[in-house]
Amino acid sequence: MEELVFWVEDTACSGIKKITDKVAGDVELVTGVRPRVLCGVAQEEFLSMAEEVETVIVPATIGKSRMLEQMERKELICLEEIRGKRECYGWFFQKNPKKDGSQILLIAGSDKRGTIYGLFHLSELLGVSPFVDWCGIKPPHRDRAGLCPSMACVTKEPSVRYRGFFINDEWPAFGTWCNRRFGGFGAEVYEHIFELLLRLKGNYLWPAMWSARFGDDGPGLANAMLADEYGIIMGMSHHEPCLRQGEEYKYLRGKDSVYGDAWNFRTNREGILRFWKDGLLRRGKFENVITVGMRGEADTAILGEKATLEENIELLRDVLKTQNGLIRECVNPDLERVPRMLALYKEVEEFYYGNDEVQGLIGSEELEDVILLLCDDNYGNLRTLPTEEMRAHKGGYGMYYHLDYHGWPVSYEWMNSSYLPKIWEQMTTAYEFGVRELWIVNVGDIATQEFPLSYFLDMAYDFERWGSSAVNQTMEYTRQWTARQFGGFPGEIREQIADILQGYTRIIQKRRPEAMHPMVYHPVHGGETQDTLDEIGRILTETEAVYAWVQETAPEYVSPFVALVYYPAFGTLNLTKMHLLAGMNQYLAKLGALCANDYGDAAEQCLRRDRELVKAYHEMDGGRWYGMGLSEHIGFVHWNEDECQNPVICRVLPADKPRLVVTVDHTMQHVEGSPWLSNWMEVRDFLNPSCHSAGITIYGMSMCGAAYEITEKPEWLSVSAMRGMVDGSTHNRERLELTVDRKKAAQCREKETDTVVQGVLQIKTPAGSCRIRVLVCVGLPVDTAGIFVDTAGYIAIEAEHYAKKEAGWLMQKKGKRKRETVQFCCIRDYGKTKSAMKVFPATAYCVPGKNAPYLEYHFSVRQRGRYTLTLYMQPSNPVANDQKLCYGVQNNDGKIIIYNAIPEGYRIGDQGEFWAEGVLSQIRRQELAISCDQGINRLRIYAMTPGFVLEKLSIYQEGTDIPESYLGPKETYRT
Repeated sequence: MEELVFWVEDTACSGIKKITDKVAGDVELVTGVRPRVLCGVAQEEFLSMAEEVETVIVPATIGKSRMLEQMERKELICLEEIRGKRECYGWFFQKNPKKDGSQILLIAGSDKRGTIYGLFHLSELLGVSPFVDWCGIKPPHRDRAGLCPSMACVTKEPSVRYRGFFINDEWPAFGTWCNRRFGGFGAEVYEHIFELLLRLKGNYLWPAMWSARFGDDGPGLANAMLADEYGIIMGMSHHEPCLRQGEEYKYLRGKDSVYGDAWNFRTNREGILRFWKDGLLRRGKFENVITVGMRGEADTAILGEKATLEENIELLRDVLKTQNGLIRECVNPDLERVPRMLALYKEVEEFYYGNDEVQGLIGSEELEDVILLLCDDNYGNLRTLPTEEMRAHKGGYGMYYHLDYHGWPVSYEWMNSSYLPKIWEQMTTAYEFGVRELWIVNVGDIATQEFPLSYFLDMAYDFERWGSSAVNQTMEYTRQWTARQFGGFPGEIREQIADILQGYTRIIQKRRPEAMHPMVYHPVHGGETQDTLDEIGRILTETEAVYAWVQETAPEYVSPFVALVYYPAFGTLNLTKMHLLAGMNQYLAKLGALCANDYGDAAEQCLRRDRELVKAYHEMDGGRWYGMGLSEHIGFVHWNEDECQNPVICRVLPADKPRLVVTVDHTMQHVEGSPWLSNWMEVRDFLNPSCHSAGITIYGMSMCGAAYEITEKPEWLSVSAMRGMVDGSTHNRERLELTVDRKKAAQCREKETDTVVQGVLQIKTPAGSCRIRVLVCVGLPVDTAGIFVDTAGYIAIEAEHYAKKEAGWLMQKKGKRKRETVQFCCIRDYGKTKSAMKVFPATAYCVPGKNAPYLEYHFSVRQRGRYTLTLYMQPSNPVANDQKLCYGVQNNDGKIIIYNAIPEGYRIGDQGEFWAEGVLSQIRRQELAISCDQGINRLRIYAMTPGFVLEKLSIYQEGTDIPESYLGPKETYRT
């Protein structure tokens, strides 16, 4: 008996027939047997043929299926749960009336896309990856499909109405790939893109636009017709109105053109109107979300710098009125039935809100039922969001988010550098603020963005599962995503892949590859460079091990594993490693340490590896991805690739006599030992009572052997080697590990109350000797648990290590208390070091001292006085148009002081230097003055406005210097 047959009614649309054929191909990939797909066969004839089939699958759409109507009339199925809803489907199993033991599976869609998603649900259950076509992932083999009534289901409406991605910044990568593999941007390539979008349960697309013309490249309307066939809702980018692309005007304009020769609504009004009208007449018959509004050519401001805000607003108002009239005339006289979108991108946001003197477009009748597309700042941080009053806007709101960006301060287009916890934190905020009508994400070239793209679209489709309630579930998502792509791999291999995905994105989100250069991370302070190199080394080793396993055990998965995991993970980490090594090379070269050359050689090897990776990626699988690795990614000097520089490597020439330099690890202290210069250094590591070992590293400066010897040390200090020799070749450095016996050290106190003991370690060198003062904490001024104690000259606290957390509550407009609580929650593995604390619900506004939640930290200092409190926060933007991101600080029982994390004159974008530093370094620091008492102090941080995300705090006496570092000071001692 045949296991599966698909029967497609003759009333079904052609897109359903095409998707059915694709799903039949999926079944063949899984079972090795391709089920028949019957089209144009009458129902009675079909039922007779189906007697020899175990399961007959009938994809059907309400309103387009006689079988659904018949079964509903006979009360065999109930479709009320999906009737009239968006993109829902139900799986209904029925016994075959012609044959006992066989069954009919009705995949009933509320509309065309609902039926398509219902068909692809079968592929998902069979273990077929959404990237089966895009990346060529073969699903694990199963002998049978094994469909049974327990699989019956009815889905809910997708959380966001329009969900999709934007192919952008497509040169040199995507464009080269398209031309080489498909001969251009026509229907042949969009066939694959549409399939990918639907398999990811998306429905909306902005096509490539740098040099492409979606409406012409099909050839002709073939792209648009194919999109309509598959149920893809097309849009145009934020600056391409009325279904016309910028490239179209570029090709059609001219001195004698009917469209004129100026993209200017004032001087060439008739030409622009004709251009828009023709676009609407040509493509308005398909399903679209029509972009309205107008920007300047090449995505620039519409009017010059000298134009006033009022002039810009009036021009845009005129444009919107005119476009609405054209849409009524050319598409549908009932504007409410035509989805339209205005992108509040860059300066358009200002035109929408206006200012104290000029009324903006907010509340305009021209925008009454238009989707207002809000935006992030191009670096993954949301800009303004709708207030509670604004959420009543009839057209609803959308969000334009970026996984790729071409622009200032530094472009990032080469490889995925987005981190799921950040996407979760930002997009849950958007949804909670009512941004639920449209989500579009810029994926650049698509390739290597598959992982975050999946997450973005899964959140948009099922926010209930992956949204606000899924706190700290991104690693679980990563595991599930890995299982969907590599379901046939053993569990331990899948766990390693999930660790690689989480690990590499965790590192590179701290600094995107294009924004890296050798001195971003400090070469020695806090050990941050070495710690990062160690973590990179661990992930690279794991990546190579899994790659070797795939090559040997599952060679058919090599291509998709490289595309989805190996190339983005190894490529980005190798680049970060190169810059870290170059930084060490430059630092050690200044000391004259010959091992600087080793770091330089290793950095050069990384550069060679980078080129090898791109070459191998392009040649893999018959050139499947040729072109996708071409984006520049090393050493950006400007926002674009102009004057990009590979790291500068220093070469140290050896001294002509025995020389060495002694350094204290994690500091910039260094001494050769000459009596003519200061030869004193300090080891302060043991001031932290939890520190058990510290290090001194001795570097060779010549090819001659340079001897050292410990000639003096305290009895409570142990050194791993009392003497030795370094040179410039075989043994050009040696690390001496220091350990202390705190009980013995405590016996050396001059006073019983002393909390610090010091001793001298003397090292004889060829130039003389160096003397190192070793400081050891042998007692604390406090004995209360959970107190951060200033033993090292400053205190650093990870935000999640609070002593107390107090919830607040929401207040109604009249000041009455609501039942819903407001509280800080920890977002694990978020930010630059450990985690972050954020208030939920994300929409909450609170008043410190009344209804605001707070975090309380306990710390002890040695002296009363003025201290500097530094808060390390996410570089969030204000959610309202008031430029406020406020929080409250209270030290001990003092007054609560309100601070704004946003400086006066804050600018996002081309002129926002403060903003630029925040998004490049992925942190915003604010220094505040506080007064501390001697002994234990209590510090409270109150949440006030949405967007406040706290990662770390540091506290130090005014005038104290904390060693400079990129990641900030490491957390200090807590009792």
